Amino acid sequence: MRTRTTAIAALFIALPVLSVLPPTEANAQQPGAATPAGPSEKDVAEATARFGKASGLYKANKYKEALEEFRASYKAVASPNSHLYIARCLRETGQKAEAYLEFDAVVSEAQTAGEKYAATGDQAKAERDELGGKLALVTANVASPAPGATLTIGGKNVPEERWGKPYPATPGNVDVVLEVPGKPAVKESVTAKAGEAKSVSLALPTSGGDSSGGGDSSGGDDSSGGGGDDTTPSSGKSPLRLPAYVAAGVGVAGFVTFAVAGAMSKSTFSDLEQACGARPCPADRASDVSAGKTQQTVANVGLVVGAVGIAAGATLFVLSLRGKKSEPAAAKTELVVGPSWIGAQGTF
Repeated sequence: MRTRTTAIAALFIALPVLSVLPPTEANAQQPGAATPAGPSEKDVAEATARFGKASGLYKANKYKEALEEFRASYKAVASPNSHLYIARCLRETGQKAEAYLEFDAVVSEAQTAGEKYAATGDQAKAERDELGGKLALVTANVASPAPGATLTIGGKNVPEERWGKPYPATPGNVDVVLEVPGKPAVKESVTAKAGEAKSVSLALPTSGGDSSGGGDSSGGDDSSGGGGDDTTPSSGKSPLRLPAYVAAGVGVAGFVTFAVAGAMSKSTFSDLEQACGARPCPADRASDVSAGKTQQTVANVGLVVGAVGIAAGATLFVLSLRGKKSEPAAAKTELVVGPSWIGAQGTF
């Protein structure tokens, strides 16, 4: 009985103690309490052996192999010290974002593991913050999370317990995506430099909104209240609108020509009437007579062009306004001449 007690005591005396300094032969596993009952002798022995082997690999810069052994040691006895080296191995193998998360986890773990791990927590915090200066830290605040919702930052799935907390990502453009089955994804993009912290707020669409459908897919959209089949585009002009304007412009120009040439012709013939009276005009006024006739001809042509242009423009404009909600009466435009004016009128 005495021999067995001595052997058990020797086992615990032989257990090396972990420190937060780089592993040395003197740095050994100081296991934390995995359960209220504490680790078994077998677990302690395995954790100590794994930690010793991992320390040698770490010193030899064999970080991938050391990572496996540190993880095995931590699995046997969940000590913040072995957890710290897991984070360091991740950092040394280029997995910066993963290392940041592990350092952060060590800080939280050390705070609840007792005073003897205070130095480990402080060291983990310092190394985490140093590593954070090489990463972008994005905080995604999710309003009213729904069951089954998933959040990704920079293409990596973020556990729900880390929502609303800084999450490491590669510096540059970072996509933040919130998804729920059966609903359109909500996406925000931020640009963050190394060491820069950014925050975004995300909210899932309400049940009444559908950003992908833009309306009620169960029926037609009848905003006019007429219930008709309106296939006329809600924006853009009819292809007939421009020709209508051109024709109207030609018509206006024709009427201007008619007015100017008519006035000139009237003035010319008034002068001839005063000079010649009821007698035929002498030969020396033949040029004036010819000019008056030319002016009258130009005025007549202007009148015709103006009438046709206005009539065509009005017709085309009326046709450009026609929709397909109903079959209206055919557009009708006609020339109207009054005692002192000329124009066009249409019905539609």
